[in-house]
Amino acid sequence: MDYATQQDLIDRFGEPELIQLTDPENQAAIDPARIDRALADATALADGLLGKIYALPLAGCTKPDPQPGNPGATAQVPPPQLTRICCDLARYYLYDDLAPDAEVYRRYKAATVELQAIAGGSARLVCPWGGEPGAFASRGETAGETLADFAPRGIGRDVDEGYR
Repeated sequence: MDYATQQDLIDRFGEPELIQLTDPENQAAIDPARIDRALADATALADGLLGKIYALPLAGCTKPDPQPGNPGATAQVPPPQLTRICCDLARYYLYDDLAPDAEVYRRYKAATVELQAIAGGSARLVCPWGGEPGAFASRGETAGETLADFAPRGIGRDVDEGYR
């Protein structure tokens, strides 16, 4: 499942910026090949981290999508927060040169931190319409289940007496 589309990028950042980033010489139109490459890179990063928690590919969220004659129709869509994350990542990948304090870089860093939090189990993907975006990769019912828990053995006086 693709988590974001060219239209998602246009909706978030505007067509003029995407034309400037993908067709800097002619400024004529968006280059869909550059957009697709940036979105594929963003999806790959997301999958690389989310694969720790979720079975891939994600099933997606079931969103109400009423149609004429079928008011109960639904559509499978990525979790909205994952679409936002992938848009921020893809936008960063489209830039060739950035200063570390630029808005694009800050959004990229925030997106990677959020993905790492989801992968680490301290945050999770949500479907605003209910349900789960996919099955958890672990054998448990919840993300971040501890499969093994142990503490390293401490060396105290009682242990190291035999080594003198």
